[in-house]
Amino acid sequence: MQNLFYKILISTGLISINFSLYGQMDGSISTLNLADSLFHQEKYTESLELYETILNEEQLYSSGMILKMAYVKEGLGDYSGALYLLNLFYSKTSDKRALRKMEELAKKHDLYGYQFTDTEFFRTIYKKYHLHIIASLGIFALFVFSTILYQKRRRKHRPMIAGVFFVFILATLFGLINFGQGRNRAVVLTDQVYLRVGPSSGANVAEIIGKGHRVVVSKKDVWVKIHWNDRPLYIRESHLGIIEG
Repeated sequence: MQNLFYKILISTGLISINFSLYGQMDGSISTLNLADSLFHQEKYTESLELYETILNEEQLYSSGMILKMAYVKEGLGDYSGALYLLNLFYSKTSDKRALRKMEELAKKHDLYGYQFTDTEFFRTIYKKYHLHIIASLGIFALFVFSTILYQKRRRKHRPMIAGVFFVFILATLFGLINFGQGRNRAVVLTDQVYLRVGPSSGANVAEIIGKGHRVVVSKKDVWVKIHWNDRPLYIRESHLGIIEG
């Protein structure tokens, strides 16, 4: 079963190299090619080391590279690492099969935070295309505003309906720009992690959790504010793999 998910995605072409970042990666392309070669030779641990070098040092990746890393991580028994990478893959592709794979791993290891809904799917789609959506709304707002000016000057009347619609578009743009991105999520990557009631090592410990859980992040610092069972608690950033955009 582990192999089936990854093989399906490979066979459908979803992990073809799609670096919009290739121009920034000239020094890493040869490393990436070598890692891909080792992966296809089934030298998985060697390929993983090279992939991790690219990810950690360059902070750049394609969905294909991330999916291969997740495959190796799961095969090595590092389910928390695999889940973090699958989250990154999903944030880039919005592929619902990745959600099902994460749910499968979460159920197997009894993990919190993987109850996916249609709302989360649409939020992911928005995060992926938010610049296009905002730009389109901005252009539409200009068109409506131009129409209002034309009707006011040439036809000598006030287009009330268009005016209300224009205000609605501006309010929507304001909401999307300021609040539309929502909150990031993160995967706990280490065992025996203390969740504290405040952002300090001296704060009381509310709970001790293991790796693999997924949490909502509302404030990122040395201490990260998270939401755990609808309760705001704090965890050190070093214990988390944060999924952004």
